[in-house]
This record gives sequence, C-alpha cells and structure tokens, in this order.
Amino acid sequence: MESPLILLQGGKEYFPAVIAAIRDARTTIYIESYLIHDDPAIREVLGALIDASGRGVEVFLLLDGFGAAQDADWVRSLLTPHNIQVELYRPGLRWLAPHTWRRLHRKLVMIDERVGFVGGINLIGDCVDPTRGNLPGPRLDFAVQVTSYRPISAISRAMRRLWWRVSLRNAFRGSLGRLLAHDRRQAELVVLREAWRRTRRHLRWRGPPARRHASRRARLLLRDNFRNRRDIERWYLSRIEFAAREILIANAYFVPTFRFRQALIRAATRGVRVRLLIQSSNDQWWTHWATQALIGELVAAGVMVFEYTESFLHAKVAVIDDAVTVGSSNIDPFSLMFSLEANLVAVDPAIAENLRARLESAISNASRRLQPAAQYRGPVRALARRISLTFALMALRIFIAFSGQAFRIR
Repeated sequence: MESPLILLQGGKEYFPAVIAAIRDARTTIYIESYLIHDDPAIREVLGALIDASGRGVEVFLLLDGFGAAQDADWVRSLLTPHNIQVELYRPGLRWLAPHTWRRLHRKLVMIDERVGFVGGINLIGDCVDPTRGNLPGPRLDFAVQVTSYRPISAISRAMRRLWWRVSLRNAFRGSLGRLLAHDRRQAELVVLREAWRRTRRHLRWRGPPARRHASRRARLLLRDNFRNRRDIERWYLSRIEFAAREILIANAYFVPTFRFRQALIRAATRGVRVRLLIQSSNDQWWTHWATQALIGELVAAGVMVFEYTESFLHAKVAVIDDAVTVGSSNIDPFSLMFSLEANLVAVDPAIAENLRARLESAISNASRRLQPAAQYRGPVRALARRISLTFALMALRIFIAFSGQAFRIR
C-alpha cells in the first residue's frame, strides 16, 4: 500500500511526480507558485497541463503578481490559447502602500481532490536562479506528496477559495471606468459576466463530508489572514518546548523572533540536540545581516549552526523528534507577517527519518559549522555584536508595526 506521505527532494524528484499526477488528472488541476521560470523542466510541466486541458480537465494556475511579474506574459501566451486560466495575485508592488506588500508565497498543487503537493519548490529548475543565474549545484529544497484525506480536503478548500477571490478581484479591477466609457461598456459587461460564471462553481463548492476515521497525524497549516497569522509559528514553538531528543531545522531565511530563539536555547540547555542549517550567503541583504546578528546568541548557548555552502539553500523544513514540517514558510518577519504560506505538519517516524537522513547528508557533505569562539573576540567585537543585535531587533519590531498596518488596510 502506497504511503499517504512521500518526501520529495528538489525538482529532480518533485517535477516527475507532479507530471505523473497531471497525466492522470480527470477533472481539475490547481497550481500556486511564487515564481515561474522558462526552463526545460518547467516547459515539461506546462506541456502536461496543456495535454490535460485538451482532455477536458479544468486547469487553474495562480502566480504571485510580484515574484512572477516578469514571466507572466509568456506564460499567458503559452497557456491561454489552450483554455488554461492564469491569474496573478495582487499584481504590482508599491513601497508606500503596505497593503500591496502581501504576497502569495505558497507552493501548492491539487489534482482531482485526490493528490496534493505541499512544499517550498517553485516552478523553476534546480540549477538556475532568477537573480544568481546558474547555480553551482542543485538547489536544496523539499516538498511532500500527500494523499491523506484531511490535508487533501484542506488544500482543496484553501486553493479554491483563493482562486475565486483573486479571479473576481482581477476581473473587476478598473471595471468602473470602463463601464462608464460608452464605447467599452458592452465589451466590459461580457468580461464581467464571464468572470462571474467562472467563479460560480468556486462559490458553490463544498468539500466532501468528513470521514469518521480521517487521520489527524497530518495537517495543513496556513498563514493566510489575521486569524491564522501565527499558526505555523505556534506549531514550531509547541514542538520545540516539548522536544525530548532532537531539533533539526533547515531554513533559507532564518531571522527568528525572541520567543523562538529563547525556545531553542531552553531546549539546548535541557539536553536536546539542536541543529540549524542556514544559507551561507543570502540574496536578501537585510535577512543575511539580521541572521548573522542573531545567530551568535544561539551558538553561544550550545545550538549547533551549520551554513550550507554547496549551492543555494531554499528549504523550509524541520524534524523535531518524530514530527516534521515541510512547506513554504521561512522563519523571518516577511513570512511571519506578510506572505500567504502553507506548511504540512505530520507525526510520522518514517518521514521524519527520511528527512533527517537527507538533512544530515547535507550537513556532513556541504556545510560548515559556526564555532562559538568566532562569535566573541575581545570587548570591541562583543560590543559590536550587541549593537548589531539591537538593530536587528529594532528591524523586527518595525516589520511587525508595518504588518499591523497592512492587515488593517486590507
């Protein structure tokens, strides 16, 4: 019997699994991604979507309006003639308008209400990066294929709701001005009627009735509004507080809050083996600066911190005893406050052992450990570290303040 959870590492494992599921699709396919890039691996995925649409499958592709802005035109020109619907989440970004900072950072796939994919892998090949160009090796990233009933239902509900909200909002964007223009009124009415027709099925949709014995060992956690803003962080904090043996976290953008850092320090103090795998060089300067300012406190407390050096680390995963999380959420202010995120969490010893082995391989073969001695070299450096830590904490508070404004405006 096939396991309801299958761990996938990188595009080499992820894209063939997604393509195989697409080729078996019969009714609907939903895909969400922050980035998309024109390379052979992605062309194969898009080709499978075109074939599925030709069989009568309804295909919905939702991309972030900032991350995928430069690639939206060629994607639409390729897919729209094949009756594949493509939408952008909040197109455009204005730095003086905090409500536009909210981004779609989820990486989700749902096929026929029977198989889903959750993780951190964008629609981009393993060895290329939009800002860095060709990478020296495959990007370290993970996703999980899931067929378990409870997370499948949650994934479907989340993706359907977001799709109809975005598609309807985009259809009505600027429609008032076009309706007032006499020469464009009829054409605009046709567009709005078609948009409403397409969203009716999403508005009417109801999930299948819950099974009495649906497993609760795997769940989907979302960060999608004010009510669910801290769900993923709460899972981390709860698991860290009750960890008995080990904590192993791999995260590309690691700027933890004070509570998060203190939880890790308490775990290390009571004898839990705590290891962090982070990026050695970050493409976001402020994240790299803040990480370096905050990491010394953890190293001094006995937390083992490793920097990934082989290629680009993009993973957002953790193993805490027998519990695992695989998803899109970084541990930084932007993910914690602004982005729409999705993580799958599960208590599964087999998946935990698989993920642990892959992360330990990365640690042993392609990383360097930060030493406590490197953090303190005389009073001047100690003072400089304290000053940088203070500024990092101030930056976190500023992000939190802006996030509150963004949610109020929304």
